[in-house]
Amino acid sequence: MDLLQAAKLECCEAGSRAKDKTDILRQLARLTCRAASFEHIDPESIYAALSEREAKGSTGFGGGIAIPHCAMEQAKDFVVAIATVKKGIDFAALDKKKVKIFVSIVGPAEDRTSHLQLLAQVSRILKEQAIRDTLLNADTNIGLYEELVRHTETKGPDLEQEGRAKLMFMVVKDEALMDDLAGIFVEYGIEEVTIMQSQQMENLLSRVPLFLGFFDFTGESSHANRVVMAKIDENRIGAVVKAVEDIVGDLDFHTGVSIQVIDLFYSKGAF
Repeated sequence: MDLLQAAKLECCEAGSRAKDKTDILRQLARLTCRAASFEHIDPESIYAALSEREAKGSTGFGGGIAIPHCAMEQAKDFVVAIATVKKGIDFAALDKKKVKIFVSIVGPAEDRTSHLQLLAQVSRILKEQAIRDTLLNADTNIGLYEELVRHTETKGPDLEQEGRAKLMFMVVKDEALMDDLAGIFVEYGIEEVTIMQSQQMENLLSRVPLFLGFFDFTGESSHANRVVMAKIDENRIGAVVKAVEDIVGDLDFHTGVSIQVIDLFYSKGAF
């Protein structure tokens, strides 16, 4: 699902005057209903659905952003609304700070994949402090919309065109990177992914009497790696690698993540 298709100019509000959590959720519901595909839906039903999701856990993920979202049986497609509140609102965010940027996602209940993709796209974009600053500095609705869509534009292969299946292995040393890296697979609709834990050869050799003294991990971390194995369309490989490098830097110089891709000669079933 492309964020450019879901974001609507009529669903943007720069400098909202919402005072609290209830206020902003109701406003996001009203903004969503400005989209032609949602005109048949009562804003109060959207507000109720957003509130129900918030009751399960705040979508204020820190950094002054929140991504309220819900799935509805009445929805025919996805609509993304955005509102900014200059002074911020107490939204029970994970970092306990006030939220100033709200991006809501509402869509059909039966399309979980697109919902997850949109969440991943919005989350990735809003991680950048510079982008958050430009959104907050937008004084008009059209300015807010333009800033959002400007950062969603991507260039690359046609991801709708199906290519040959490949098998990607990604070895990750730093577990703290896993949430961001997992989001990449979600964003590009790669669902056949499994994650395993492994260890380096040195960790094994350090326990072999013959090699004592050469490898000493006493008092250090377990040196466990995460190995991500994914069945991936060849047309998505370049986009995934670029997204990884956006997080960790040039892989030719970064020693904490490595990627290998091999031909998949036979596949049956799913994992």
